[in-house]
Amino acid sequence: MVMQKLYTDPLNKATLWLEHWTNVIATSKYNPFYYHGALPQFYLWVLFLSGLLLFAYYIPTIDNAYASDKLINAWTSVDYITQTIPFGAVFRGIHRYAGDAMVLTILLHMARVWFTDRYRQYRWVQWVSGVVLLLAVLFIGQTGYYLVWDERSLLLTRMTVSAFEVLPIIGQPLKEWFINGKEITNLTLSNYLFIHIGLSFTLLFGLWVHYVRMARPVITPPPVVNYILVAIILGVVAMFPIQSGVMAQLTQTPTTFEIDWFYLWPYWLMTKMSLQSFWLVMIGVVALLTAVPWFVRSKPVEAAEVVLTKCTGCSLCDKDCPYEAIEMVPAPAGSRFKLLATVKSYRCSGCGLCVGACAFDAIDLPNLLDSDVSNQIKAAAQS
Repeated sequence: MVMQKLYTDPLNKATLWLEHWTNVIATSKYNPFYYHGALPQFYLWVLFLSGLLLFAYYIPTIDNAYASDKLINAWTSVDYITQTIPFGAVFRGIHRYAGDAMVLTILLHMARVWFTDRYRQYRWVQWVSGVVLLLAVLFIGQTGYYLVWDERSLLLTRMTVSAFEVLPIIGQPLKEWFINGKEITNLTLSNYLFIHIGLSFTLLFGLWVHYVRMARPVITPPPVVNYILVAIILGVVAMFPIQSGVMAQLTQTPTTFEIDWFYLWPYWLMTKMSLQSFWLVMIGVVALLTAVPWFVRSKPVEAAEVVLTKCTGCSLCDKDCPYEAIEMVPAPAGSRFKLLATVKSYRCSGCGLCVGACAFDAIDLPNLLDSDVSNQIKAAAQS
């Protein structure tokens, strides 16, 4: 059974052990394991707010045809933000490291979902939408590095163009869409800025899809946890201040760059294999991640069943079900109660929460008595 698997899987046992000791230290109210899905969303708000200041002063051009102290382009505007605007370097650092933290917390969220077996059956929508959100976040973060327009930005742009060019049929259109023309111009950075900001707002729609099948999603950690998260980012900014590289020159070809392993690892991968092999690996990884809910299977989950002769229509099971798998419907004529519970089998994950919520033994899991469920819960709580 799924419940048995949850408490016998060694990886899940390890996470439960870590969760227990985190409760001892921070109490359950402030345990980040209980807000692992909300942590990336908090960093998303930090990115939106810090990005507003950067956007206000950013100039999306690459014009550097002449040397002048008054030269204004993407690189000089970023340098102005960093060197001249009060706390500009701090906001730029917050924007950079909050992006890294968002990817890190997304990966922790995925690991937690994996270890607790919450990615299959009715939960496949959350998993697949989460994969799409992760890919979008990675692409948005990469465009942020293009916008600085230093030597690294130019090298990343050229590597991306080369990767697109090897794709049959769609390669050339993708290249021209990416750089907004047949060659790099001022319109290229305008396109990068549009992608960076526009795609960021589509994350909100993706989050709606991610939450749509959850009855009570936790979308923000407690304020104390938020303060700690901001303090961590500020500490990292103080220890590792952000600086731009040398301004990009279209007549030169840089060969090396500092890598951000959270976002730029695909470019490292490009240097280790042919571009054709790179695309095969990337497409394979994405396909594998997307197929996880169907590829990894255990014994099929059987939906909970309502014992109508015992149901009182109290709706406690309906309120406790996190997947909206229980619906209260009008009772048939002659019944003592107004409502009765029904189970939508296609949404039921077999988690057993409804069994624990019912005070009248009116819900059972097939082939698993409610007394067995209670005994497993007690055993898990004592371990």
